Amino acid sequence: MTGKLGKVWLVGAGPGDPGLLTLKGKAALRQATLVVYDRLVSDAILWTIPPEVRLINAGKSPGNHPLPQEEINRILIEEASRGEQVVRLKGGDPYLFGRGGEEALSLAEAGISVEVISGVSSALAVPADAGIPLTHRDLSSSVHIITWHGKQGIPTDEALSGIAQAGGTLVILMGTAALKDIGIRLIHVGFNPDMPAAILSRGTSPQHRTWITRLDKLGEAANFDGLLSPALIVIGKVCSLGKPTTPLSHQTPQLPLDGVRVVVTRPEPGNDELCGRIRELGGEALPLPCIKTVPLPFPDGNLGLYKWIVFTSSTGVDMFFDQYLCGGGDIRSFSACLFAAVGPATAEALRRRGFITDYVPPAYNGQRLGEGLVEVSRGEPVLLIRSRQGAPVLGEILAKGGVPFRELAVYDTVPAVIGGHARQAIEGGRFDYLFFTSPSAVSAFNETFGKTFAKAVCIGEPTAEKAREYGMETAIPKEASTDAMVQLLCDLVHNREINH
Repeated sequence: MTGKLGKVWLVGAGPGDPGLLTLKGKAALRQATLVVYDRLVSDAILWTIPPEVRLINAGKSPGNHPLPQEEINRILIEEASRGEQVVRLKGGDPYLFGRGGEEALSLAEAGISVEVISGVSSALAVPADAGIPLTHRDLSSSVHIITWHGKQGIPTDEALSGIAQAGGTLVILMGTAALKDIGIRLIHVGFNPDMPAAILSRGTSPQHRTWITRLDKLGEAANFDGLLSPALIVIGKVCSLGKPTTPLSHQTPQLPLDGVRVVVTRPEPGNDELCGRIRELGGEALPLPCIKTVPLPFPDGNLGLYKWIVFTSSTGVDMFFDQYLCGGGDIRSFSACLFAAVGPATAEALRRRGFITDYVPPAYNGQRLGEGLVEVSRGEPVLLIRSRQGAPVLGEILAKGGVPFRELAVYDTVPAVIGGHARQAIEGGRFDYLFFTSPSAVSAFNETFGKTFAKAVCIGEPTAEKAREYGMETAIPKEASTDAMVQLLCDLVHNREINH
């Protein structure tokens, strides 16, 4: 016992899409020393929890409660009493059929400080994601949210009759196991048999499915292929505005990466952007930064004396200028310099710093960058900005071409600690592809997980060569860019011609 009480945050994780976790919820997770999470919290959110944080799975599924509610309450009280900073992480919103009220009362009675952080409820977000507005000026002016399973049992006929008389939109949570009964009961209490109905499975996730039907056909949905938990049901005229993804009325084309699980090992901050692109195409992007960047001591002297300043990554751009300016450097020192970048992402990083790139090679890799610099530099001095682990090919080409240059390593890459939920998922093989943007990321992944025969999309040949050393099956895009990697993944998934 520390003698100092901890704290408990009841945090709503939202309906699954990591982008719908609130900023306040993320801030609480950053303070946590223990996270007690539910079954409906998505992998993409769990993977972002630091490895040093303890995790307890309190997940419940219909008919399977490995941790009874009383035991969960006891854990929260006991751990907070020891001084732990505890996040109770729940799918959706903790106060909407999430038993958050019971947990908050139990904690308060035990004298534990508790803070409730609302989450985006699936009852609201999932219909919106499917194109169903719960209210509409011409169709519905009220919303009723109920559950068909819970401590108090299913709704009575009297309660359902009152909802039917009130009109509006009805949202039913935890009801997919009773679809036939729901249809019969609602018609019995006064709902129109031809009322539009929607079944929404795994909403906001890459595996989302939407069926639009009628209330009297609701029981048939139990046999629909792809109807998986979690799912919810919407009853009301607004369902006619939805976007079905199944052939009950019409088929909406699937996204190119529909349901594909991709582990993205790129370090921050670029990892978020790359994961976002994968999710936009329907994939499930799982962030796993295998390395982290550490700035190196910066040299004194006027670096603006070099005619060319060359960058091989956007990270190098940011590290270089951050350190230069923090050291009292004057940006005007580079007014007579020319800039080269290995690719458009690095050129964009330079543009954000106020510099126009003078040379980008036609193919985005170190070899073509070196060959181009031999041509355009005309023997004038080059300052090569890179990481300590930079591949030697660029310097070798410059030396062979008679170009005077100096290599300046402005950052180091070191393995990141990987643990918790991410480690379990990787060791269990719960992914389809790995994304690597550097050989050092491959080496760091291997140090943690050992030799693997996974499929890896690698940004270039040096990265792919390292991945093949560890037994991976590799594919390389035609251009060394993350956009090209995503396009290559689409080609792989759809069996189009690729470059190994």
